Amino acid sequence: MNDPLRVLMVSDVSPSQPAGGGERMLWEQARRLAARGHDVRVVSRADPDATATVHLERERVRIHQFPVERRSVARFITSSILAARRATAEELGRQTADAMHVHQPLAGYGALGSRAGARLPSLYSFYSPAPLEYRSRRGMTARHRAGLVGATGTAMLWAIERACLRRAGLVHVLSDFSAEQLWKLYAVPRERIVKIRGAAATERFRPAADRDAVRCALGLAGDRSLLLTVRNLEARMGLDNLLRAMAIVKTRRPDAVLLIGGAGSLRSALEAQSRALGLEAHVKFLGFVPDEALPRYYQAADVFVLPTRELEGFGLVTVEALACGTPVLGTPVGATPEILRALCASLVFRGTTPEAMAHDLERFLAAKERDPDAYARLRGACREHVERHYTWERATEDLERTLRRVADVGRAAAPEGRAAAPVSRAGSAAPGCPACGEPTRPSGLIFRGVRHRRCPGCQSSLSSELPTAPELQHHYQTEYPLRFAPERVTSERRVLFGALLERLAVLGLEKANGLRLLDVGGGGGHLAALARRRRWPAVSTDLGHQACAVARQGEVPSVQADGALLPFRDETVAAVTLINVVDQAHEPLTILREAHRVLVTGGLLALRVPNARFHRPWVRLLASLGPLVRSRDWDAYPVVHHFAFTPTGLRRLAERAGFRVLEVGNSAAVSSPRWGRAMILACVALLATLSGDRWLVGPSVELYAQKGQG
Repeated sequence: MNDPLRVLMVSDVSPSQPAGGGERMLWEQARRLAARGHDVRVVSRADPDATATVHLERERVRIHQFPVERRSVARFITSSILAARRATAEELGRQTADAMHVHQPLAGYGALGSRAGARLPSLYSFYSPAPLEYRSRRGMTARHRAGLVGATGTAMLWAIERACLRRAGLVHVLSDFSAEQLWKLYAVPRERIVKIRGAAATERFRPAADRDAVRCALGLAGDRSLLLTVRNLEARMGLDNLLRAMAIVKTRRPDAVLLIGGAGSLRSALEAQSRALGLEAHVKFLGFVPDEALPRYYQAADVFVLPTRELEGFGLVTVEALACGTPVLGTPVGATPEILRALCASLVFRGTTPEAMAHDLERFLAAKERDPDAYARLRGACREHVERHYTWERATEDLERTLRRVADVGRAAAPEGRAAAPVSRAGSAAPGCPACGEPTRPSGLIFRGVRHRRCPGCQSSLSSELPTAPELQHHYQTEYPLRFAPERVTSERRVLFGALLERLAVLGLEKANGLRLLDVGGGGGHLAALARRRRWPAVSTDLGHQACAVARQGEVPSVQADGALLPFRDETVAAVTLINVVDQAHEPLTILREAHRVLVTGGLLALRVPNARFHRPWVRLLASLGPLVRSRDWDAYPVVHHFAFTPTGLRRLAERAGFRVLEVGNSAAVSSPRWGRAMILACVALLATLSGDRWLVGPSVELYAQKGQG
């Protein structure tokens, strides 16, 4: 059995009054670690009315609360940092710790900046970016200022949180969305990030045995459709949009009633808006709902509504409502789609506008009324979803494991008196380059937070976090169609497909004697459709069911299949096309070997991928320009997928799969070139021509190859 850990938690919020998600997260983590036998102490900011240091103990958790000055923004920030530093020094002076767990930046900066705290290995929990949270509340309290003072406060919080993140060994997030924010704002790579999902206390948040009895106890008896939301009444929560949506819903669903729980600076404004919209009989403001009363409101509701406008790092209320068997409809903001789409894609609103929310709310209520059995099954699925993914037992085990990793680094550094080093991920054998077979080496290339490894032979690179085959399948079934609808294809891409087919014709495909062309990863079947117009038998495959359905609607035979396991007999295909596929695949070499298997002798391969030589320098440049570039996704244009092949690497990959390479060259540009881009492409083409295609630095590379005699 592992020895108990000594954990010091440091936070800007108080666990003594769990009023919001941050407080509840802190308290649940602390008390559940203590229940597992660990020694847990919490250093936190005191409640607003406190004027002196407070020491207390709850459920074996010792809490040290320090007061702060609130008369101005500067005093609030300064006193939070200095008081946390003193409190941390006092606690560590009485008893050291194995690891420090930091929850927010102000107290965290003070603790990590103290002499004793700096020597401890630390974990930083990043729930939401402090500067953006501050900016979203400007003008709502005396401390959240607009203008120059507000901009200064935002910049200070960014610098403070950045310093905390740099000093921490590992960074804990609740969602992939938060991991992306860490990269965009602070350039924290994924190798330093640990995702531990949030959780619901399933022993308290559970379906009611008798919902009617719960409604009666709350004074909500009747047959009306009950909608519930529990939020801080602040601008980013989108409650004004929800009220406008209710004004639309009430005209078609007069039985609908919205309960709004929570307190905040916008309560008066929201109540006035409700009256102006004539919603007195359809909206009820509950005020602050105590933690112990929350389960009953979740249980009573027909649906929980999450109308968030921005910065939804996780949404603890989402999983709490689901744990009570209450479906949640949420906007496609932040981490909400991560939670809901895995349960049912239709639970995510199709937009954040009042009209979109109203339409989907009406649809949901109508479906509930039309098919009560399906609604009952959905309620059961909500509970099962939480039990599989969002229990505190699972989250606490993951947190305990992570804190042990952090503590082990501290123990290794302690004999020499060094400060704790960053925590690395568990090591494994270096992955081989699919093109050369040689072991790859770590490189300085980081794309969207993920570090890449480089092959010393062909200079191709691959992500240090390669997806599994099931993960790719899920991605192309759910997320990819939302970004790239399979029924749409640009005119420029049609030109690209036409040029590629023309090249295959020149290389001899016209003499294929009726054998088919196979487009692997063909999406909506647009390339295959062009081939069929040339009277070439063509078929398409794709990982996504929706893409295959679109292709069939266009009268293109399409099979849902992984390119690494093609459902075709040996030597039955005249040509295989792979357009922007192998760079996003799980096993590029396996896909090319499958293509080789199904091709007849003399059959042709057409392969297109982004050119690593072109895109990698742009990645480094744009990523180095700071958070303004990253937060606006300007660094997303360079294309570096799971694999980034150079022209040399692409050639070696094809040869390793058994092909004879006929030619490798720059691919035509897909997007409409502006004058600047046109000049660049002209220079790229001239360089390729003068070098005899030895210097290929265009955005994409095309390779044509042939299957020879066995």
